Amino acid sequence: MKTEKLFDAMNDINEAYKTEALIRNGYLSDTEASVKEISEMSEISKHLKTTAEKGSRRILTIALAACLVLALAITAYAIGVFSLSHRDPEPGETYSLYWPENPSGRLVWDKFNYVFEFDGPDECAEIKFREGWLPFAPNEDVNSWSTDDDGWRSTLVSEGAEGVDHTSLNYQPYRVDVYYASQFRNDGAMILMYHTPEKIINEQWGEHQVLKFHATQHFDAVDDDERDIHSPERNLDYYYVILFSQEDGYVIVVSGTSDMETIEHVAKELQIKKTGNMLSADDFEQNCVFIDVGQG
Repeated sequence: MKTEKLFDAMNDINEAYKTEALIRNGYLSDTEASVKEISEMSEISKHLKTTAEKGSRRILTIALAACLVLALAITAYAIGVFSLSHRDPEPGETYSLYWPENPSGRLVWDKFNYVFEFDGPDECAEIKFREGWLPFAPNEDVNSWSTDDDGWRSTLVSEGAEGVDHTSLNYQPYRVDVYYASQFRNDGAMILMYHTPEKIINEQWGEHQVLKFHATQHFDAVDDDERDIHSPERNLDYYYVILFSQEDGYVIVVSGTSDMETIEHVAKELQIKKTGNMLSADDFEQNCVFIDVGQG
């Protein structure tokens, strides 16, 4: 990496963290830091060049790179910024769930379409949400198990709402689920079993990193008189908006078969509150979950 690019990268780091990084690397004394705040990259360059004045430009670049890496680490730790990544599965990759019905106690999945992984805190602040807008009212009896007396929820499904038929067409017009980065520690992930995202759009909504995408699933025709299920061959469209708090580590997945405009509207109007509880990996039975839209 060229020195100029390293300087450019450091421009976005808070000055206090740059100063601390320089002190830790021995390029700046505590006295210097207290007398004069480093506010320009030219001043950082002066300190580094003084250190490496008898060396080569390569030494200067290495010193600056080391300073940058430490400064970035200090920044991420100090403000609690964590990351969400996504990828195709690796050949032969598997995930497993705790499944006591199996003799092994585990259920292994070796076929899935997409993976979402998180770098997050050991503990996350538990949250609940309340909808600000929905295309139609949910069935509160169906949602009663995940909703408190004040209407704050941990999950919301449209299943059971008046006029929504899930039995033959596998519709789920909207769905909202909450997960936590701490849940996915120890090689866990959010998995799409049956859906492959088309273009994933990455946006920033305030404190939330947001991923938006569309996926299509093909269904063969089903004629099952015994279960009274009769549906034609079809393709069904699914829409996802994933909100990840880079500071608190919680994840909200808003999904459904409506359209992207509807799902995005639901996501943008959510009200979120912290319950005061902290959740770690030990609070979750599973460290991977499947987030394909379906019956809840």
